[in-house]
Parts: sequence; structure tokens; C-alpha cells
Amino acid sequence: MKFQNQVNTIKNSYLIIFKNKSLLFVAALFFSNSISAQQGVSSYKVRKVKHRITAGPVISFYKNNTQHTVNTKAKAGFNAAYKCELTLGRKTNFLVGLEYMSQGLKFNGYFSAPNHTYLFDETFAYSHEIRFQEIQLPLAFKIAFSPEKDNRFSSYFFLGPGFRYIVKSTAFIESDSTQETVLDGTTDLTFENHIVDQHFNAFLHAGMGIQKNFRDTGKALFIEFTYKYNISRLHYIGDKNSNNLNIKNNSLSICVGVRF
Repeated sequence: MKFQNQVNTIKNSYLIIFKNKSLLFVAALFFSNSISAQQGVSSYKVRKVKHRITAGPVISFYKNNTQHTVNTKAKAGFNAAYKCELTLGRKTNFLVGLEYMSQGLKFNGYFSAPNHTYLFDETFAYSHEIRFQEIQLPLAFKIAFSPEKDNRFSSYFFLGPGFRYIVKSTAFIESDSTQETVLDGTTDLTFENHIVDQHFNAFLHAGMGIQKNFRDTGKALFIEFTYKYNISRLHYIGDKNSNNLNIKNNSLSICVGVRF
């Protein structure tokens, strides 16, 4: 009987040790899995930033007041930009940067000299040529149709909002009948509806592109097409409030670029 009690005591001791070791093993396994999961989340949150430089022509579209102007035509434009490309996922990136854009237009219309008025007789006796320059801040999500790292060529689309600020505007106004130059210099081109400042407003933009990927370095060459829809019309005052026109302006840019 005494022997049997000793055997049971030893057996119970081993069972306690076994259970404790099992609990320790489960706890260690749970702890290691927690650490691995945290490391996985941490590595997933690491974002890789790349840089993009683009340049190309701009095709502008204008809608002018047909009662006060005729023959509105766009002039050649130019766009250059630097953007950061922030990796969000296998196919999704975020773009932010700064753009320089130069646009222009010309039309025939009226002109009112200071302290004078003019008659709306549909003669449109003055030609106006306007050129303006902007600094823009575009924000966009870029979504690829196929993973860049797995393909030599990949296509993508992007869309988002942006902000624009007119930094300089000039005008050339000439009388069609006398060939007299009325203004050849700066004019205050603003926005009909502005944000904070008369020269500041917003736009929406969307586009598509195709790029050649260098998979070993992450660099790329690309061409993209961007359409910008401007929220507010431009407000043109000519020379010392000689005119009062609101002009709708949208644009299409065709740019080539490099990512590094």
C-alpha cells in the first residue's frame, strides 16, 4: 500500500510538470506568434518613396462670353512637374508634388479706356492676347492595372484634387483698325470664385499612363495624359478694368517623364 502511494505521488508530480511545460510551450508559442504578427505589420507599414520628373505640352480649352468676344483660340502651353510617389500597395500609389504650368489664349473683343465706356455694337475692334503662369499642387491616387514589379510594361490611371495659384499674367491688347498697342505688359488675372486669395483656387484631374519598368532598380520611364477640370472661371480685367470677362478654362497635358 505504501509502495502504491509512492508510485501515485511520482505519477502526479510528472503530470504537474508535464502540464506546466505544456502551458509554458503554449505561452511561448503565443508570444512568438504575437511578435511575428507585429513585425509583419511593421514591415507592411514601411512606405517606399520614389521621385518623378515630367515635362510636356499643354492643350488648353476656353469658353468665352460670345456676346463680348469672338474668335477665342488657345495658345500653346507647357507643363513641368516634380512629384513624390508613395507606395501604398502592390498596385496602388499616392502622388503629390509641384507643377509649373504656362497657358495662353487670344480673342477679339471690346476695350474701354479709363473713364470711358464703349458700345456693344459687335464690332469687336480690339485683339487680346493673354498669357498666364501657375504653380499647382496636385494630389492623386495612382492605380496600376498590373503589378509593376512583375511586368516590364504596365499601364495605370490616376485621379484626385489639386490647387492652383496664378503667379503672373500678361496681356497684349491692340486696336485692329489703327494697329495701336493699348497694353503690352502685366494684367491682374484672377478667379471668379476664389479660395482665400483671388489668385488661388482648385481643380479636379484624372489621367492615364503607360510606363516601362526597370524591375531591378524600381526606376521607370513613362508617358501620361492628364485632363484638368478647373472649378472656377478666370476673371480678366484687361488694362485698368477695361474689360470684365469670366473665361472657362480646362486643359489636357501630354507629358513624358522619368521615375527614380
